[in-house]
Amino acid sequence: MSGMLGHMHTDLLTAALQDFGMTGVFYAVSDLAAPWGIDMPPLPGTMIFHLVTEGSAVVRVDDVECRLEPGDVALVPRGTGHLLADSPDTRGTPLFDLPREELTDRYERIRIDGGGTPCRLVCGAVSFSGLGVARLARTLPPVLVTAGADAGWQRAALDVIAAESITPRPGSDVVTARLADVLVVQTIRSWLEESSPRRGWVAAVRDPAVGAALAAFHAEPHQAWTVESLAKAAGMSRSAFAARFTDLMDEPVMAYVTSWRMDLAARLVRGGELALGRIATRVGYRSEAAFNRAFRRWHGCTPGVFARRGAAFQDQIGRDDETAVTG
Repeated sequence: MSGMLGHMHTDLLTAALQDFGMTGVFYAVSDLAAPWGIDMPPLPGTMIFHLVTEGSAVVRVDDVECRLEPGDVALVPRGTGHLLADSPDTRGTPLFDLPREELTDRYERIRIDGGGTPCRLVCGAVSFSGLGVARLARTLPPVLVTAGADAGWQRAALDVIAAESITPRPGSDVVTARLADVLVVQTIRSWLEESSPRRGWVAAVRDPAVGAALAAFHAEPHQAWTVESLAKAAGMSRSAFAARFTDLMDEPVMAYVTSWRMDLAARLVRGGELALGRIATRVGYRSEAAFNRAFRRWHGCTPGVFARRGAAFQDQIGRDDETAVTG
């Protein structure tokens, strides 16, 4: 039984990584020579990465500072503003104040020539629409660093990215973007394999009891879930389960149920492939009217208006102004 539970928990994390829904916001190749510094602005709803292909750099996010060497990847999972520089003492220039060459509408080259030690970076920001990604991102530290390439395919990917950055060819932006996306997922996967957070979504997924309840809910979000039924799936009493869930997730059980359902509903509405009645059923509402009311309270507009907005859907996580409503 324990093996089965562990498999279910792994499946939730695997599903989150497989369902990233990753879309590049921009990518940039930077040819730099010390002294140089770049102030990266906050980019909410994105993950920002920096790959060093030559030389070294320092990244500072909040109070966390890391040195990057060739082959290292630094990932800022919540799009926090940060400093990227040759040295901790170098002041940064705001990113959008730097002169840059636009190679395509989402692929740029930046040059800063301070006359000193050279450094080459491949950087980018990616957005995501996967339902679990924003929850996963909240569990991650301010910056993750994967030191060097520890597998042959990673080394090959880094070599290709480095070659494309030195000698751009037709399609270089596409090749770089796809390989960089893979490295982003690999960086998160490496952290998951090496870390054991005490709280947050990853900790809850890995918890034998709470993880079993989450696996049951995620498999069938349309069911009429209650705290009692989820506690039964966890093999716990109602009160003990509710307390453990809130302690791990920092939100009540049914608040999580509602937020996940509304995120799933938003994704289905934006997809435009299902009628509203079928979406309502898919996320656990017995009537379209009840679903419309809940959707409007949660997202601030009707499903029809939401579908017409056009911007990529981003998870809305940690909303505490709504309780579960299953009509």
